[in-house]
Amino acid sequence: MLPAFRPAILLVDDDPDLLSVLARRLTREGFDVQTAPSGPAALMAMDRSWPALLIADLMMPGMDGFELCRRVKRIADIPIIVLSAVDASEAKVRALEEYAEDYVTKPFDPDELVARVQRVLRRSTSGRGVASLDGGELEIDLVRRRVASPAGAHPLTPTEVRLLQVLLGSVDRTVPTDTLLERVWSEADGADPSYVWVSVRRLRRKMELDPDKPTYLLTERGVGYRLASVAARRPSVSNGS
Repeated sequence: MLPAFRPAILLVDDDPDLLSVLARRLTREGFDVQTAPSGPAALMAMDRSWPALLIADLMMPGMDGFELCRRVKRIADIPIIVLSAVDASEAKVRALEEYAEDYVTKPFDPDELVARVQRVLRRSTSGRGVASLDGGELEIDLVRRRVASPAGAHPLTPTEVRLLQVLLGSVDRTVPTDTLLERVWSEADGADPSYVWVSVRRLRRKMELDPDKPTYLLTERGVGYRLASVAARRPSVSNGS
């Protein structure tokens, strides 16, 4: 079993004083806090480590919070809390409908933000960043980027993390290949189904005792792929592609 760890939060704001205050407060509450002063810096931080929760200011120069949230949601179903000095109903409705689980208007009490963070993480399926399937036989850690199964423990690449994030959002349901391409390779020019096939084969080598007869990462021919919560007791119809 993977050891317990503190939920990771990525905090994004162009106000360094606010970043410092909130980071200290959330750290005291037991969270592993990373900070970023801008949208591009936040995306770079996510390439290094996958947070359980994103807290983002809306009004930032360059890439604003809406654009940052849009890019994040294209690759992962990470819960988002939006911070904004704008209390306009139009901005709030747009943020909540399109991206955010919660909307906090500045100025605010840090205790209120902590309470909202805890509430969002409690109801979020990705709050710990770890999925345990098949009675603990398969454990996927998206934050630490590793998978542990009877086949052993292996590190995950950023692409594999994004792919598993999408599949974990639909455990035991088939995700179409086109959907995986759109969600995982949205920024890639000329991406085609071969991208998915290759990544699935690599994941099977890390997750399956016999990658040619997968029991967790299954193919639905002509449709897409399915992550099984319980190991299939029969070989997949796929031959690993």
